[in-house]
Amino acid sequence: MAIELGKVNVTDLVENDYKVLGIGINQSSNNNGIFSTNYTTLTQAKNNLINLILTKKGERLMQPDFGCDVWKILFEPIDDNIEVSIENSIIKAVSIWLPYLNINEIIFDYDENDIDTNRIALDIKFSLTSNPALSESIQINVEK
Repeated sequence: MAIELGKVNVTDLVENDYKVLGIGINQSSNNNGIFSTNYTTLTQAKNNLINLILTKKGERLMQPDFGCDVWKILFEPIDDNIEVSIENSIIKAVSIWLPYLNINEIIFDYDENDIDTNRIALDIKFSLTSNPALSESIQINVEK
């Protein structure tokens, strides 16, 4: 979890080139650097959410509780409550690690073949707690 170094005005989310808020996940740098950088609160929140959901609990050194149990749920015996279990896992992880985000909706996209091969696609719509009018969505494919 990031340490807050100062307040960011989340009502002013205009792209800038002077105040870096964090690094991008799975993106190459556009300025000949190693990591891409995020300059808006919403873009950084999006990358933080992707990182949280795709991290398996126990995978992060010195923070074994960081992450989400989506992977674990996919490998449990199939039942009718898989969507509820995944949704609860995501909401719980976000409330602990990213309390500045609201999860507005989780849309599941899968069929029986996907569940049999331990895959699921998620479309997650979220907003900032401090400004619910600012919202974004992400698509995540969880697979082995």
